[in-house]
Amino acid sequence: MSQLLNTNNKNDERPDTGMADLSKLINMERVQMINPTPIYNKFKYVSAECGSGKTYQLCKNINKVLNTKGSTEKFIIVQNTQKLATDTSQNFDSCKLLISDLMPRSKNVINTVLDFLKAPVERVLIISDKTFFRIPVEMLEGWQIWLDDVTNFHSFKNINDDNQRIKDIIYHELMQEHEIVDEEKERYLTAKKKAVKGDLMNKIAQELSVIAENDIFIMNNDYFVDPEKVQLNILGWKDLSKYLGLPVTFMGANFENSLIYKANQGMFEEISLDDLQQRKVPLTERLKVYYFSENIKLSKTWKERNPSQLQRVYAYLSEVLEGQEYYWTNNNTDKQKLHKAYRISPDARGHNDYKDRHTCVWLACMRPDDTEAKLCELLLKITGEDIHQAREYENLHQFALRGISRQFNNDATQIVYVFDKWQAESLSTNIEHIPGVLENVAPGASGRPKGATNVKRLPALSDTKSKRFSRWKKDNPGLELVAFKAFLASTVNADLSPDDTTAMWGRYQKAVQKRDANSVRNTDMKSNSMSKNNPL
Repeated sequence: MSQLLNTNNKNDERPDTGMADLSKLINMERVQMINPTPIYNKFKYVSAECGSGKTYQLCKNINKVLNTKGSTEKFIIVQNTQKLATDTSQNFDSCKLLISDLMPRSKNVINTVLDFLKAPVERVLIISDKTFFRIPVEMLEGWQIWLDDVTNFHSFKNINDDNQRIKDIIYHELMQEHEIVDEEKERYLTAKKKAVKGDLMNKIAQELSVIAENDIFIMNNDYFVDPEKVQLNILGWKDLSKYLGLPVTFMGANFENSLIYKANQGMFEEISLDDLQQRKVPLTERLKVYYFSENIKLSKTWKERNPSQLQRVYAYLSEVLEGQEYYWTNNNTDKQKLHKAYRISPDARGHNDYKDRHTCVWLACMRPDDTEAKLCELLLKITGEDIHQAREYENLHQFALRGISRQFNNDATQIVYVFDKWQAESLSTNIEHIPGVLENVAPGASGRPKGATNVKRLPALSDTKSKRFSRWKKDNPGLELVAFKAFLASTVNADLSPDDTTAMWGRYQKAVQKRDANSVRNTDMKSNSMSKNNPL
């Protein structure tokens, strides 16, 4: 029987005493059929870098099992995007891919999946995470389950409705086992999802997705006890404990930083997949991160209050990145734009189309709402900062590693632009501040910065000052940062206005980018030439 997993503890160098191959898993399943006590009392997890080949290796190992004479094992692969699910299905000669994109309008995905599980015609089923969490647990018995890059296990929603009948339906028909969390002040209430009966009530439940898609809830109690209260703040959480007893394995990058792990560390044990890729050059040496803000953490509120300041960032990037291929993202509600064709979602998991691009831009913010953070802390015993790290910084990490840094056998540097210093520090130690774009900005300050005369584009330099920079660049072909800062501070530039300084920085950064891009191209051309001369 082919070995699928290496379950040795990473800190345990002893030979394979902790190893669990498929034959052992099968035996465990047989014992469980006789013994009602759960054998799988913990979830397994694989934590490995983006691009290391986790999904490929999983599929390779599953194929080995499928092709083993006499094997009967069945596998469910759960993924967070339909594109990733479609790509994964290409690794199998025969599998069942059930996603909404492939469903006729007359067919329902979950019903199709349930029908398949009742009479499976394939031994590999690939579905989305949304579909998986709607499957009754008892229908998953006999399947080995792999959750690939599935990290979202909670959702938060503000519901505005003061209709007492709606309040009663939510409280009595959609929830049960209500319990006050803080008995002294009685501000917060927990509850569990209730099985819904009747077509109409099911439709109401589906409209309230935060309830339909989760198992456990915490919310403000005054919504139900105060007739005048209009808003329900509700956080829903998926109760994974119901899957204990099944062979479930999670795969992800930096899985230990995910909320699901932080909230339930005792439910997990780490394993490893064999033959994952190893980097030629450490990731820390391949990311160069530029940032604009030294003292402001990007937030939706700051964006709303400072549109002109934010536009300066976009104008700077538009100028510096002109003529380059890159990829970028921001929040869907943002009005500011860069190159339309290069934009992708902040949740970039599963994207492999940008692995040849050397530059990316992250201008999204994914900080939790204050109320959401408070509810998470009460329900899950984790902090708002934990949520911020799991949501924004991990998404930023995933986003950055869609580019050239994803290629393990490459040593090319990838340039990443982010808004603030904290985002930069979450990615790398090789970071650099871009001064002069955000001028005279204090945390929370709004309005136009001093000296800003044109918020749509960076200010232009006069011919005299432009030639002054060109002379400096000619005399300093290495474009050393220290030398440029000394140039700006010299008496020759005493006449620079704030806009002039911003423009100077723009030209300097553009020159640096052109230098780096040329260096990368020359390296690639050299490598290609060597490859042709030495095909081995």
